[in-house]
Amino acid sequence: MKLQENILSYITQNQSKLWQGLPDFVIAEKQKAFQKFQLKGLPTSKDEKWRKTNLKEFVNRYYHPAFNEVINPNNLIDNCLVPDLKTYNVNLINGLFAGEQSLEVLNNGIIIGSFKEAIKVYPELVKDYFNQLVQNSDNPLNALNTTLFADGLFVFIPKGINNFKLQITHKLDAKVDALINVRNLIILEEQAQMDIIQCDDSNMHRSHFATFVSEVFLKSKARLNWYKYQNINNVSALFSNSFYQVDEASELYTNTFEMNGKLLRNEQIADITGQDVKVDLYGLYLADKKQQADNVIFISHSSEGSYSNQKFKGILDDSAKGFFNGQILVKKDAQQTNAYQKNDNILLTDKARISSQPFLEIYADDVSCSHGSTTGQIDEEALFYIRQRGISKRDAQLLQLYAFAGEIIEAVKLEELIEPTKDLVKKRLNGELDVCEECILQCAIKP
Repeated sequence: MKLQENILSYITQNQSKLWQGLPDFVIAEKQKAFQKFQLKGLPTSKDEKWRKTNLKEFVNRYYHPAFNEVINPNNLIDNCLVPDLKTYNVNLINGLFAGEQSLEVLNNGIIIGSFKEAIKVYPELVKDYFNQLVQNSDNPLNALNTTLFADGLFVFIPKGINNFKLQITHKLDAKVDALINVRNLIILEEQAQMDIIQCDDSNMHRSHFATFVSEVFLKSKARLNWYKYQNINNVSALFSNSFYQVDEASELYTNTFEMNGKLLRNEQIADITGQDVKVDLYGLYLADKKQQADNVIFISHSSEGSYSNQKFKGILDDSAKGFFNGQILVKKDAQQTNAYQKNDNILLTDKARISSQPFLEIYADDVSCSHGSTTGQIDEEALFYIRQRGISKRDAQLLQLYAFAGEIIEAVKLEELIEPTKDLVKKRLNGELDVCEECILQCAIKP
């Protein structure tokens, strides 16, 4: 594979330069990750969780390392994604933190900014968490990310700080076909609370191969709500892998809206390590043409009395493909676990395809767990009755599709996000939304 050969050659020739100035503990993790990547290489169809994902177009292409690209400050967009929402706003371009102040300590003790800078300024803090959740992953793209990441986002929320809201704009904006690796580390101490609104966007019509890896730690009674909106160009691949460690009485909620991209693959791995934990993972994926949208979920229940819920819906048109692999593991000591999983899909053509694989693995006997999957087409009978009211066939179909997506939209907890999300989904279903020059949420807000 051309991409794999280029990566191995590039790292071998530039290893000392790439890792220059990093503390020993980061270099050690990068070296171990590189060894793992050398052994495993890029994913192939022989790997069970990649059998349904077509990487051929991307692995046979050469990509330039994006962190060699100079960031043009003029490319920074207005980072007020939702004008009525008071938030701390950050921009990343091609995986590099972009802003006048690379790392900031707020009055309430929150530390936020460039991960690269955080490694230099707070090495002992970073050392306690960095790569702890990722190191045992069998996904070779995580090893690639660990080896090559140059920057990303660092967030530290001290004990008891709540109602902190963060908006992230991440642009894929290289002038060449680019290999982009972003690493995020987010730490919420006891009773800390925050909301994240993330927008992944692209300007130029270049092919990017982007890996985003996030390690997230929720200490006891912490709460995180994370909304992700993905709208990259139709020739790029985005692999977003998020790892969560959720301690006692904490709450994790994510809602991922996959709007556009040649290949969007979201993996979420949640390790429930404490009692009375609540984890809700929602997602909506809309794909057409020859796009592919993948979601791979793994939730591990290690302690008793916790709750998890996965709810994902997809609408696939033309020759689009989707892959849902959801696994729940209930360990022996995780009695009184409640765990649920549902994946529903609508295929609009005979050529659209979805592979749905919900899976339960249970070793405790006092649990309530269920999983299910449905795949169908437009309800013709309901369509007939809608049209009896003088509504055109196209509008009647859009009403049905919007109603199908409504359950995921209605799960949005942040009131200021509800209307922009509705507008965004409506535009995408109506074929109006493509790659915008600004963030996707701005496309939904602005006339």
